[in-house]
Amino acid sequence: MPIRVLAISLLLFDLVISIIDLSSSLVSCTSKETKAENELYHWGGIAILSVLLAKTLALVLALGRSFFRHPGHVVDGFVVIGALLLEAFLKGKGAGLIVVVSLWRVVKVVESALELSDEAIEAQIEEIVSQFQVLRDENRRLQETISGKDKRIEELEEALERCRDQCRLDRLTPTKV
Repeated sequence: MPIRVLAISLLLFDLVISIIDLSSSLVSCTSKETKAENELYHWGGIAILSVLLAKTLALVLALGRSFFRHPGHVVDGFVVIGALLLEAFLKGKGAGLIVVVSLWRVVKVVESALELSDEAIEAQIEEIVSQFQVLRDENRRLQETISGKDKRIEELEEALERCRDQCRLDRLTPTKV
């Protein structure tokens, strides 16, 4: 869960950097500040994409061959590699491709957010199921206790009835003095 939140945060941050970088390249100002900002955005994008590539490689190592059975993981890996290569070597020359890659990152952010909400719902369901199991066990224990108390009440009622019968017999029988 924390890793997914970190990945979503990095994707959002990278998306913001890409949008700022693209918008500043569309304005095409060539002042020193703009060049320095563009350089900052460029290296920031590379750093974030490197972290995302490391995450993808960690998934490959962790999941093994099953990584390649999930088309979303594979496409995400290719997109991150492609974005990293475009960002590193084209430096704004492939703006159209970078826009497409940025849009893919938006899709990944939305997908990750949905996965987080699904996981949160699943966690809540698991919590409710475990609470239900605890309540079921408590209910069974209480029913056993009630059953034991009912048996004890029956025993006491029978003993009371025997005592009453004995008292009636004692009244009917004359006492010897």
